[in-house]
Amino acid sequence: MVGRRPETGLGPPYDSELAVRSIRPLALAVVLLVAASLCGPPALAREPIPDRLVVLTFDDSVKSHFTIVRPILLKHKFRATFLITEGFNFKTDKERYMTWEEIARLERDGFEIGNHTRDHMSVNQKNLPRLKVQIEAINNRCAEFGLPRTTVFAYPGNGIDPGALPILKSLGFKFARRGGAPEFPYKEGRGFAYEPGLDHPLLIPSAGDARPDWTLEDFKRAVNQAQFGRIAVLQFHGAPDLAHPWVHSPVERFQEYMQYLDDHHFRVIALGDLERYVDPANVPSNPQGVIDDRRRSLEQKTSRDNVRPPKDDADLCRWLQNMVWYHRFTTAEIRAATGLSEGAINSALARFAIRPDTKPSRAAGAPLLVLPYPGGRHPRIGFLDGAIRPQRETKLTVFTPWDDTAYVVLDIPEAIRRNDEKTHGLLYLAHTHADTMWTRQHIDLVPQEWQEAAGGAFVSERRLPNGVVFGTRATPFRDRVEIAMWLRNGSKEMLRDLIVQNCVMLKGAPEFAAQSNANKVFSPPYAACKSDRGNRWVISAFEPCHRAWGNAPCPCLHSDPQFADCPPGQTRHVFGRLSFYEGTDLAGELRRIDATGWRKTGSTASAK
Repeated sequence: MVGRRPETGLGPPYDSELAVRSIRPLALAVVLLVAASLCGPPALAREPIPDRLVVLTFDDSVKSHFTIVRPILLKHKFRATFLITEGFNFKTDKERYMTWEEIARLERDGFEIGNHTRDHMSVNQKNLPRLKVQIEAINNRCAEFGLPRTTVFAYPGNGIDPGALPILKSLGFKFARRGGAPEFPYKEGRGFAYEPGLDHPLLIPSAGDARPDWTLEDFKRAVNQAQFGRIAVLQFHGAPDLAHPWVHSPVERFQEYMQYLDDHHFRVIALGDLERYVDPANVPSNPQGVIDDRRRSLEQKTSRDNVRPPKDDADLCRWLQNMVWYHRFTTAEIRAATGLSEGAINSALARFAIRPDTKPSRAAGAPLLVLPYPGGRHPRIGFLDGAIRPQRETKLTVFTPWDDTAYVVLDIPEAIRRNDEKTHGLLYLAHTHADTMWTRQHIDLVPQEWQEAAGGAFVSERRLPNGVVFGTRATPFRDRVEIAMWLRNGSKEMLRDLIVQNCVMLKGAPEFAAQSNANKVFSPPYAACKSDRGNRWVISAFEPCHRAWGNAPCPCLHSDPQFADCPPGQTRHVFGRLSFYEGTDLAGELRRIDATGWRKTGSTASAK
């Protein structure tokens, strides 16, 4: 993964705004939350995020939540979260606001009760010292009526302040919903769907904040974002809401919205139910990153989807075999990779007879299985904000020799740095995170794919707009994958400081996927990760090695090589390997690997 280098850091300065406030306090708060989360117990297995997953939330304790909304939701068997406040005229106007007995009945009916502060207090820097008292007042009232302590929150008035994050975390909140701002103006009621790993779980955006003039088309625009790993979180107030007419939903419209969800087979859940699919401890290092990315897409009128439609039937068949037989993708993940509809995918699977039971067997003693990584499922667990829209043309899956369902993903190269990087940006980056030479010039690089060569090898070569060409060849053997990389300088300038970031992502191999560096050894050129039981190792190495390191949130290994300075017209090479070792004597295994001579020749093809 590309991260901050200790000596200089990587990437441009963050945008100074998060809902009109500085991101710097938020970044500090997130660093503290990340550190705390990595010290906790291992995360539970999560369900894959399906398409058409919608969260319903209702703010402000409005009477119609009980009298109108409740029976409609019960009819459709939908879950929902009701965010409770005693603000406005809650205590005196029982025609427009619920009683606590009614709130308790909602919970007994199977709905979730969340926290919206006692006085509907705006969350801003001035009010932060009062936030805990405001929240605990609602918790105390919940206890008084036999309700569980709240673990979900919504920001009153949709105003947010970075200083609230550590407070919410300390009070045990797992998820918190904001509005559609700052990506969209508040008055429009528009928003983006929640993207776990990119959005902070305590800053979940509203995909839609219903307005009185909304039509079914406005509602569909919000909920139909629930695809490709995104979750549509909807914000309602009253249906009707006589006390707050600017956020009122007409009853007949609300009924139409709920019928649409039912008719189109949406899965409708409460805010706290997200924990089935999302680890609330997995927080981005920079929550502003996805907000900035959305704003850019709006300004440039570009799609944020990361799909690769198959070129033809043969291409479709190959990718479906790859995704179903080996990577065991869900239909939603196949959709995220290909952009195809569920119907088109099911039809193709039947036509090509691609099912788990039709997967071909492999011969004993065959080389390690290496395949192009198809995308559609992010290869990281955490720090997804450091790899927005990863490009698959640099990523290869290597399946472990012990378990044909477990794999690591090589990103070779993930990035290539260059001289005067601060001025020019990176020479290349295999995802959207930091500026490259090309993004600064508004030049899009054409997507590419790996090409299969003799002996099960895969080759990729890219020519950049300035004439620089770089390539990778990965060749599998029974006990290792050998990797050769080259760079040919077809530009007119001298290229210096050509540091290559080569990443081994471990998410797909559960016994190596602890979000920690305590299970890793860095002895340049070697970077190694041991299994949970300590009897197996994944080992990566490149020469000439600039740095061996790992990133715990991803988690991943790096052995990063450096090309020699390259004048125009010249070519430079680096080489490396990935191997697996079963045993406890890592030092002995590294000596054995050294003895093959690979560090001098780049190849040990004759070695067993």
